[in-house]
Amino acid sequence: MTDLATGPTTAGTALLTAAGDGVDRHLSDLLVLGANGVPTCYLADPGAAHAAGSDPVLYTGHRDILPPTRALGAEWFADLCTYRPGHLPGGELNRSIGHWNTPAQLEVFEILSGRVLMITAWHSPSGTPVLNWQACGPGDLVAVPFGAWHQTSVLDGPAVVFNIYTDLPGTEQQHTSRHAAQHAETKYRSSAPVEVTAIRSGTGFTLTGSRRGRGHWGRGVQAVEPTWLREAVGPDGLVALHTSASAEHLSRLADAARTHLPTAQPRPEGERR
Repeated sequence: MTDLATGPTTAGTALLTAAGDGVDRHLSDLLVLGANGVPTCYLADPGAAHAAGSDPVLYTGHRDILPPTRALGAEWFADLCTYRPGHLPGGELNRSIGHWNTPAQLEVFEILSGRVLMITAWHSPSGTPVLNWQACGPGDLVAVPFGAWHQTSVLDGPAVVFNIYTDLPGTEQQHTSRHAAQHAETKYRSSAPVEVTAIRSGTGFTLTGSRRGRGHWGRGVQAVEPTWLREAVGPDGLVALHTSASAEHLSRLADAARTHLPTAQPRPEGERR
């Protein structure tokens, strides 16, 4: 079990005052079935969710919260998510839907307020399954490995999370990250979810999952913010980096990510729809 802690709200939450209306994600979005009738999202207790009798908002996504920035021959996009506090029926932490990133996608998050748990999973080039989790508070940064799966759970909410993403050139892929962001069928339903999630445990949380999920992915390893990521983003944070639209600065981030971020091997057929 890992204890929870709280942190102060940062000045970056001022973005929310200019956010306007976003897209609400509800409990029912976690219960969607794919075309083959298989759940597109793993839940710790799907029976409790189906029997809840209500459909609360879990989080609100604000697409393109800042204008896109062009650098390195690509568009860089910025989003913001506001997560509600609490837990799902059955004790699972309130959470995002979770999805696989595209192989060329560079995505970096900064927590602006509240605390969240970032769970990431991928297969190394040798085929070894890797499951990481990182508990994050205000100002913390997370970079998702290329082609990895990730899910955000709320430790202390409301939580506000800012992210930027782009597709770095040089990797062939069927869909771009922008296409996935704009099409739920591609982003959430084209590949089987990782069957691991987090549940409330006393004042903290534990990772749990299906027998198949835990047997394959294991217990998970705690991750920390890497030094290279902080150095690449800079002391002013991710919002300032995107707003400055400095091609030189974004190039340093891209170069550092190529050097240090793991790259997932293509997902096995059993993990695709």
